[in-house]
Amino acid sequence: MSGKFITKPDYLYLLDYFPDNVIFMRFRTLLTETIETAGALGIDESVNIDRESMEMVVLDYFSDIARVKYFHNIKQVNVQQMHAYEMFCFLRRHPVQICKPFINGFDINEKIAIAIFVPRILREAGIIYSKTNQDINKDTLNNFINSIFYHIKYSSYTQQSLELMIEAFFFGCNCRVKI
Repeated sequence: MSGKFITKPDYLYLLDYFPDNVIFMRFRTLLTETIETAGALGIDESVNIDRESMEMVVLDYFSDIARVKYFHNIKQVNVQQMHAYEMFCFLRRHPVQICKPFINGFDINEKIAIAIFVPRILREAGIIYSKTNQDINKDTLNNFINSIFYHIKYSSYTQQSLELMIEAFFFGCNCRVKI
């Protein structure tokens, strides 16, 4: 990773940074999670997941991560960066498109992004979410989710601000007062 950072319009340079089928596997995972989330929300018949937009989500993500790795001369980004950059690319490309109107559908990309990325963040923090788990303060978690939604819907945000939000969440999870 020394020398000048070179990009090509065809994204082939990404193969220098990400070996084997990492890019394809990320595409497949994100597409599957998006389809499953739409199904869980009961809107799978009302939306279309545009595969070309989803491909661009993944290529944008890996392009951003390649730049971060190059400019900071690191081999791997941290988990906060991974989730933040992928969420940012998802939100920027809006791969979920409404094909049949439904109630509260106008924010569907934001809602699906939250439904995909919050469970990932919780897992990284070592939190197992379930409706019956009594160890989770559900009001606090709902406030966190509502804050994310408000931020990505109504505020300006960047990959770095999303990364900071995830880092702050991890910090909060690890900063519990022991009695």
